[in-house]
Amino acid sequence: MREEQEFQDWTQDADDELRRALGSLRHDVDAAGIPDVRFVMRRAGRQRHRALAGVAAGAAAVLGLSWLGYQAIDNAPSTAPAGQTERDQGETTADETTPDEAIQDPGDDEGTDAAPVDRVDLFTSEASIPELSLFVPPGLWSSQTFTDGAATGSAMGDPEGTTLFDCDPDDVMWGSADEGTFGIMTIWAEGRALGKQRVRVLDSTDATTGYVNDMNAALSECEAPAEATNIVLDVQPLELSGAYRITTNFVDGTESMTDFVYVVQHEGMPEAVSTIRITDWSRAATDAEAATELERLAGLVTDN
Repeated sequence: MREEQEFQDWTQDADDELRRALGSLRHDVDAAGIPDVRFVMRRAGRQRHRALAGVAAGAAAVLGLSWLGYQAIDNAPSTAPAGQTERDQGETTADETTPDEAIQDPGDDEGTDAAPVDRVDLFTSEASIPELSLFVPPGLWSSQTFTDGAATGSAMGDPEGTTLFDCDPDDVMWGSADEGTFGIMTIWAEGRALGKQRVRVLDSTDATTGYVNDMNAALSECEAPAEATNIVLDVQPLELSGAYRITTNFVDGTESMTDFVYVVQHEGMPEAVSTIRITDWSRAATDAEAATELERLAGLVTDN
């Protein structure tokens, strides 16, 4: 039995291998776009239980890292559970919402005529939140370029930190003294995470200018963390200023993934900056098509 196995033969090489596996796990999980427990949390009471949810998510992450890290070292088949019960796979109660259920068909809506952002689907700073009008309505993320016309909807974002991509300089933990004012919305389409929008509100326009410059500098020089030995990043700027294509290549031969990131300052509220990230699951979008779509999404809210 695995639980009776002794690890007297543990070596420094095994420890180093475990550390490398755990180091790349964060990116692998984020890139996979797999729903986890955070996205099926009860809609009712999200705000008053946010701190508890963060603790629970952290505990779940520790357990998941431990099991996955051990699997990276020990290739023997495991009988460990995948982390889902029958209820997780097929049932929800009346007051629970999955990402798929949150998606509403936009129907005949055109232009900017779509349901507004729902406050409970935003992951926000503890002290203050950005104006909801700064967020692109979830139903308007649908496009031929990235969803082939499929409907889109929102779900609660990561309750851990603010980063949207490797090398993101906006990296603060929820509830920390330096968290400032931010809000993050996660968008889903066809059962998987499509993109995110983070709105960061600074204290002044000068601070906003510095923030945008830092974001662009980080993107233009972005490389995978040294400990993520299975990942090589290729970052290329688009013709749209502030927009980039991030291609994640995997050394082990796993199919590459492509994300597009756009950093844009709001004109109606110059202290606000939106960072939009979209995953191209089709792997077919051209840089020009991506730039057009990113500019369209930003144009819906940057006047606010």
